[in-house]
Amino acid sequence: MGVRLTYNGIELPSFAKTGKIKNPLHPPISLVTNAIAGRPGSFYFGQNIAERTIEITLVISAATKADLPAAKRALVDWLFYDKPMPLILPSEPDKYYMAKVSGETDLDQLLNTGRGTVTFICPDPFAYSTTEKNFNFVAGSPLTVTNNGGLETYPQLHFEFTGSTTEFLISGNGEYLYFGQPTNVDTQTPTTKRTKVLDDPCSSVAGYTAGIGVDGGVVAGSLVSDGSSIKASDYGSGTQWHGPAGVKSLGQQIQDFTVQVEAGFKSGYGYQVGRLEVYLLDVNNAVIGKIAIRDSDAGIENPYMEARAGNLSTGHTFVNYTGPVGHWKQFNGPIRITRIGQRWEFSCSRRDSNGNLYDTFSYSYIDKDNQYNQKLAGIQIHFGTYGTRSAVSTNYIEQIQVWNEKTLLSTEVPYVFEPGDMLDIDCAAGTITKTSNGNQEAFYYQMDPGSSFISLGKGDNTLSVFPSDIITNSYVKFRERWL
Repeated sequence: MGVRLTYNGIELPSFAKTGKIKNPLHPPISLVTNAIAGRPGSFYFGQNIAERTIEITLVISAATKADLPAAKRALVDWLFYDKPMPLILPSEPDKYYMAKVSGETDLDQLLNTGRGTVTFICPDPFAYSTTEKNFNFVAGSPLTVTNNGGLETYPQLHFEFTGSTTEFLISGNGEYLYFGQPTNVDTQTPTTKRTKVLDDPCSSVAGYTAGIGVDGGVVAGSLVSDGSSIKASDYGSGTQWHGPAGVKSLGQQIQDFTVQVEAGFKSGYGYQVGRLEVYLLDVNNAVIGKIAIRDSDAGIENPYMEARAGNLSTGHTFVNYTGPVGHWKQFNGPIRITRIGQRWEFSCSRRDSNGNLYDTFSYSYIDKDNQYNQKLAGIQIHFGTYGTRSAVSTNYIEQIQVWNEKTLLSTEVPYVFEPGDMLDIDCAAGTITKTSNGNQEAFYYQMDPGSSFISLGKGDNTLSVFPSDIITNSYVKFRERWL
């Protein structure tokens, strides 16, 4: 049996077969030109490549005429998706198009058979290899990769660092990506920009002392750890917000800092309410800031993100954000607050099942009058519910991290990458992500403005990295493509 038509990894159902397939030699190409009166011809300014259209005749056969409607429904289920999916044609089983069904499909029915033409639109008009190529970087040597496709393609790059550096360069085909800055050996000193002062895996509540108080409510109930996260064992009782709280000391005072918790906040029913809060404390356990996720809507699941500089009575709340209704429901991921100088910044992201971050929201506030500049000495975590209402069913913290954000001297240059860091670059999607201590962040701000994403031309391509002796398990991967 020959190769069958395949869509989103699923072969055409056995009751159907392909007839004529109309796939143009190339997608529509239009030239961008400009004619000048009195001058022969025109000036050429490039070209536009339009979407590709693929038309496929399908024939379905059912056991009986009465079975044909069910076969038609099954075929629709095979065809319908909300976005373009990989389409593999029988004539080219080593390539796929990102395609989506468009328009109407009329079936001519005769007894127990039906025949019709399905139109696929490919917003991305290129064909891609079904096999991904992967090449590993070797320390001290340029890497040669071969692109046997019909066009240039855009790779994904992955680097894992074993040493520290203030600069990192990736170059190839006259393009480069440069991160960080150089260090003058005679006048400058490389240094670590941030140091971690707390990394709590939340495997135990030992080391936490009794809560000192919470906004708009009382401390009640108790905390518990299941070995991988901290949550409320019970919420106690109260007429307003109530629930357990615990204080963790940093053992030192830090001026500039980042506090991040890896949290889960998921209601089982729309009527459940709750909150998860992290208070920033000074050496006297006075509140100097707060981050939280809160759902006080007893009708639908609609959490808010919160961030505040200072305490409840005199502080400044600079984030109280829900976005579209229900945007933060079923949340899990990092929630973070940073203060460097007079700048406060809040951010949160969702984390998918593969550990990757997405749907990031961030907002900053400048404390122009320098009102909220007390040093950080500890944190308080709190899980709460309101009155007698049902509490959010999933509410936990599984990691708490605090960093000291060092203020550099004019002669100091920060390391851009350190041991254990990872850098991922998707040159097709235009994304750059740095992973450090399990935390991911978009990493454009450390990239030189002259940088550009690297392409791989047809044939052999040479890629170089500097320094190359501080990376391991590093590679470039890509799919070849054709017009």
